[in-house]
Amino acid sequence: MTQFLGEYEVPVDDKGRIFLPAELRRNLEPEADDTLIVIRGLDGCLTAHPRNAWAQIAERMLRLPQTEQKVRLYYRGTLSQAAEVKLDRQGRASVPRKLLERAGITDRMVVIGALDRLEFWNPAAWQICLAQAEDSLEEVAETLAL
Repeated sequence: MTQFLGEYEVPVDDKGRIFLPAELRRNLEPEADDTLIVIRGLDGCLTAHPRNAWAQIAERMLRLPQTEQKVRLYYRGTLSQAAEVKLDRQGRASVPRKLLERAGITDRMVVIGALDRLEFWNPAAWQICLAQAEDSLEEVAETLAL
């Protein structure tokens, strides 16, 4: 199973190309074919799933009751902005500008490993999120029984 860990600040060029560090690329399974599905994430970030893992997520999503409005809203809010991006040999990939703008990402972004997926953050927004996590880490850990 893919496990992404760590935090990396990387450049974003004028064309919306991002760079995925080698430490993270090494954890992509061959079945992902160096391809990520990037969607609008929660808390203001973008979420990137390896293509092979995305197939399982899509399967679970298809089982959701599409007659429920909250399911349709979730589909529309995430999938209408989704993009499949292929990494080149240097670890660069073009993410649509619309998605980057949605997360407030301009010339730099923070990539974090979140076990089975990656998250792309505006650096300032990431610092705020990290500070919130720091404030409640012990309290939350007590309730999770890890």
